[in-house]
Amino acid sequence: MDWMAWLRRRPRRAPDPLGADPLDALVPWEDPLTAELDARREQLLLARLGVLQRRGVPIRVVSAAPVAGAVRLGFADGTFLLVRTTGRSHGLASALLLRARSVRVSEHWSDGPGPMARLCWGDNAVDVVVLGLDQPD
Repeated sequence: MDWMAWLRRRPRRAPDPLGADPLDALVPWEDPLTAELDARREQLLLARLGVLQRRGVPIRVVSAAPVAGAVRLGFADGTFLLVRTTGRSHGLASALLLRARSVRVSEHWSDGPGPMARLCWGDNAVDVVVLGLDQPD
């Protein structure tokens, strides 16, 4: 069969008068396994933040992360986290590098964008979204 001839003979659909794309009507497919993995990932990060908070582990390393807009935080116990600041705050790296005291996790919670943590030093604090665990370079 000649494919080009078949394509030419195929009836064409009239364009939609409203200009809507038929693919827009498709409902996005949600994978239950992906949702379960996301929930377990969040539980793991909250558990790790809980350990850092209870033990009062200070941040020792602040460096650039492989993810755009994120910062890699290295704690004294060897834990490395990728974080991103929330809202209109100054750069996390500059805030932490200009600190007068050691920076620690004072609170952690689960919120819309993901696990959140409040990093405190002295009377200062910054809230961050924890993107995930990382490893040192």
